[in-house]
Amino acid sequence: MHKSKVLLASDGSDTSLKAAAYASRLIKTNPQINLCVLVVAPEESGFAELDSAMQEKGREVLDKTVQVFANEGQSIDSTLEKGDPAEVIINFAKRGKFDHIIMGSRGVSQLRGAAIGSVSHKVIHLANCRVTLVK
Repeated sequence: MHKSKVLLASDGSDTSLKAAAYASRLIKTNPQINLCVLVVAPEESGFAELDSAMQEKGREVLDKTVQVFANEGQSIDSTLEKGDPAEVIINFAKRGKFDHIIMGSRGVSQLRGAAIGSVSHKVIHLANCRVTLVK
């Protein structure tokens, strides 16, 4: 088994939680995997109440996703970033030298209220590493 760095991008949708369960199974088969959960919240809007609510929602999504791994006794890293989801995922993966991105193929984002199909499409085409989409 080889050591690898895996980035799990989550938006709290059903498909992203299925992707978390998939990543958890991967860790069981290869404990050498170093996994990080990434949640991307929208950039600041300039409206304090809205920004605070979106930040709190991002934390909830992050906690919900991390809990998938905690329930299995797995220790992972996690982070919450702001910006355009596809761009943040791609740049975070490059900076962190991840060799694999896992994410839901499509779902309704609890952070944006929009389908993420275009996000996964962009990540597939622009990422410099392997991308696994989970349905």
